[in-house]
Amino acid sequence: MNAVVQVSRVFCKRPIRGSLLAAILALAIGVYDANAAQPVFPKVAISDGGRYRVLVKPASDVVPIAEFHNWIVFLETADGDVFVPSRMGITAGMPAHGHGMTSDPLATRRLDDGSFVIEGMNFHMAGEWVLMVGVDGPEGVDTVSFELTVGASSDNVDASISNWSESELAVMQSLSISRLELKRDPTNRFSGNPNAADLGRELFFDKDLSATGTVSCATCHQPDRAFTDGLAKSFGTNQTGRNAPTLVGVSHNQWYYWDGRRDSLWAQAITPPESLGEMDNNRMDVVRMVARKYGDAYVALTGDTLDERVKNLPVGAGPFADSAGKSSWNRMTPAERRDVNLAFANIGKFLAAYVETLQPTSSRFDAFVERISADGYPAARELLSEDEQRGLKLFLDGARTQCLRCHNGPLFTNHSFHNIATGVAENGVPDFGRMIGLQSAQLDEFNCRGEYSDAPPSDCVELRYTGNHHIETGAFKVPGLRNVSETAPYMHDGRFSTLEEVVEFYTDVPGPEAGDHELPALELSVEEVGYLAAFMRALTSESTGRSSVADAAE
Repeated sequence: MNAVVQVSRVFCKRPIRGSLLAAILALAIGVYDANAAQPVFPKVAISDGGRYRVLVKPASDVVPIAEFHNWIVFLETADGDVFVPSRMGITAGMPAHGHGMTSDPLATRRLDDGSFVIEGMNFHMAGEWVLMVGVDGPEGVDTVSFELTVGASSDNVDASISNWSESELAVMQSLSISRLELKRDPTNRFSGNPNAADLGRELFFDKDLSATGTVSCATCHQPDRAFTDGLAKSFGTNQTGRNAPTLVGVSHNQWYYWDGRRDSLWAQAITPPESLGEMDNNRMDVVRMVARKYGDAYVALTGDTLDERVKNLPVGAGPFADSAGKSSWNRMTPAERRDVNLAFANIGKFLAAYVETLQPTSSRFDAFVERISADGYPAARELLSEDEQRGLKLFLDGARTQCLRCHNGPLFTNHSFHNIATGVAENGVPDFGRMIGLQSAQLDEFNCRGEYSDAPPSDCVELRYTGNHHIETGAFKVPGLRNVSETAPYMHDGRFSTLEEVVEFYTDVPGPEAGDHELPALELSVEEVGYLAAFMRALTSESTGRSSVADAAE
């Protein structure tokens, strides 16, 4: 297991004495239902060296997957004395899958009963985990491990409806689009604003965002291709290095781009205009264009007379412009640069307000789940073909396919990053993926903690834990599977043309030449490969995954 216990210092004023573990345990037992979808809590164990007794439990009765949440840890000596450790660390890993958490949690505060709140717990896959607690206390350093089952297990079948078990139905319901909640972006004050979305739509299809006047956002994100472009590697002003992912449902992401180099949708939206091969433009000229063409709409939304603020500033200036443009940018005063940056950020926020409207709609899979849950299998059986149902069975079978480890939740993604041996191109050139992306997000002046974000830094949960991330070379973001039949080719470099090729890739795991990776080899027949591909095609939105705003663009 790659997970490493990293201890974090906890400073407290005084220790608490007295035996409280038995009382806490008595209060906690019975709070959690023991069922196939959740582990049994609380858990208590003696540390490896026999020095301490440790209790762990979630702070709520649900253990979410791919979401940050809190746990409670309670410590006693072997003699039953409550104490405050000088250091404590907690982490977890999946031994069978060969990786740990994407970030290590932090012990943040001590409660009145002597327990500690552990923030930043994030189990990004369903399956078997080992939770580890490291303690430096009055008897020295010791560790304790707990085995957890997170998420539904295909091994626990309590009953069945026709040939579908209750645990399978529970997982299917967790994958249903009815579980998808539209959340506003706290970093974007225009999130959910229909007027901002209207302006963002105009900007999305405006080729004047590019230096050449030939490339818009829709060049690589075409509505009739589920907001992709059908190319292995996208082509703006030139060929880029990666495949364009769909924008349908992208507002639910925690990180953007295949390597997660941006932490908000609006910060992502203003990256292409300044990127070589995409739009090749500069910050100053983008802001000038918006002031010229959309000045009235901009003023109506912001109250800022943008044209007056930028008309005397140098043309072509920007931190990523050519040498002349960079020199002009550096000669501007800090206040002038801030004015341009603020306008540039607003442009990204308008674009994001539009892209937020691109939400997936119900698919035949969702209709199947709704009908089988309400009326039973006979009423639902005609909604999916027999091959699609066989593929769904395989998809839910963790012992056979392990699909749910990465593709879970209503968007069929855990929003995390994994190394699946695709970080080296066919020509042998490496793509470092998340290792570079995480550093870029931390340094981005438009990130959640930056002055152009509309959220207080305390709300920037994702960035808060980046210092503890296990940075994976060659790890890329797990794409969602909704509308996947419309988004070929696949992977970050578009190396596979069909869904069958993607599934076959998992049955023939690359060797050492691909470097370290997480993939176990799957044993699937040719027919089973086809069944899985058939099921994924049943995830296509019946209205092609486009909102009414997007439909109006055509």
